[in-house]
Amino acid sequence: MKKHRTRTSGSFLLRHLLLLTFLVITAYPLLWMVLAAFRLEGDAQMRPLALPTPWTWQNFAQVCRNGSFGDAYLNSLMLCSGSVLLSIALAAPAAFAFAQCRFRGRHALFMLFLLGMMIPVHVTLIPLNRLLGSGALNLKGSLWALVGPYVGFALPITMLILRGAFAALPRDLLDAGRIDGCSTWGIFRHIAMPIARPALATVVIFNFLTMWNEFAFALTLLGPGQTTIPLALSQFKGEHDVQITLVSAALSLVVVPLLIVYVFAQKHIIRGLTAGAVKE
Repeated sequence: MKKHRTRTSGSFLLRHLLLLTFLVITAYPLLWMVLAAFRLEGDAQMRPLALPTPWTWQNFAQVCRNGSFGDAYLNSLMLCSGSVLLSIALAAPAAFAFAQCRFRGRHALFMLFLLGMMIPVHVTLIPLNRLLGSGALNLKGSLWALVGPYVGFALPITMLILRGAFAALPRDLLDAGRIDGCSTWGIFRHIAMPIARPALATVVIFNFLTMWNEFAFALTLLGPGQTTIPLALSQFKGEHDVQITLVSAALSLVVVPLLIVYVFAQKHIIRGLTAGAVKE
């Protein structure tokens, strides 16, 4: 018995030591970034691993005084929020149909949608550049040029996650809704969508973070005067050097809402990713 307890204690300590090591390795870059945001540029260059001497807020003030950064923040917020809502509005009914409705060719059609996940997104840059240019849709240069690509590439993963959640709905619950007089649309709206909230939270968070950090499409399709957060961050980089403290201050401001989302939505992410994994 004593030997068994010793093995259990040793395994417990080893497991937590490994987890602590992983935590330090993961959290150190974030901590260094925050500390660098409170340093002078010369101090950060000469003593990169030391604590700030002196502590200063001037980097944050300079970032906030940069008008393009504030405009980029607002543009990214509106663009990502609208694109996420539009992708859910399009994907949710389709995912419910694939999960609960019976029609010829639904499996083949669903697999056709999933093929979008196998296409490298940057392969489409040149075709989209021509499609959205002045010779076709004439959307290039505005934020509207990013809505289509963002929504289009968000649809496959959104449909995959939501279909799994809708397929796991209890059949008795759906039958009870039909007995009470609900149409297929009523079941989708009043039963399926509320129960699938964890999966919805997952796709909202995943797609929002993906769009928030997207750089290549914004760089290619936006025109002068239109920027997003990744493009605004590149402005703090010079031709031959990088302003470490300014970049760290800007990144600290950008990361704050993302950390808040992860802290408050962690349980929804886990529950949403496992929705539909087990059937009764």
